[in-house]
Amino acid sequence: MQEGVEALDSMMKRPAGITIMAVLSLAAGIIYLLQGLRILGYVVFGPAQAFSNVSLTGWWTLIMGLIWLSVGGALLSLRPWAWMFAVIIVGLSLIEAFFGNLNGWQFGDLFVAMIIPLIILFYLNSEKVKASFGLEG
Repeated sequence: MQEGVEALDSMMKRPAGITIMAVLSLAAGIIYLLQGLRILGYVVFGPAQAFSNVSLTGWWTLIMGLIWLSVGGALLSLRPWAWMFAVIIVGLSLIEAFFGNLNGWQFGDLFVAMIIPLIILFYLNSEKVKASFGLEG
């Protein structure tokens, strides 16, 4: 009975933005899993690719799908390591945007690649979100 109360209590403390990020992480995990199966030659939806082979790319995509699914679940349960993972992903996105800028991305691409991760980073570092994950503000 106490576990149910704790789960309900954590659900009430979870900010809406974290719930949205968790759902998107779960969706990304499912997409990665399906894509990994397709790369490995399993027909998930539609016809299989001709001359497809089993490669590290397929296994890597499957592993990434499992990671995203676990992160989505961790975000929903407000695990502190999920907060750190989200911060790392945002950092990697900003590095990618920097190199995209050097490669001549269009302004619209650069805007999405830099501004959205910065907004997410500020959101993740807000006191309310950090407190939800049990981290000190």
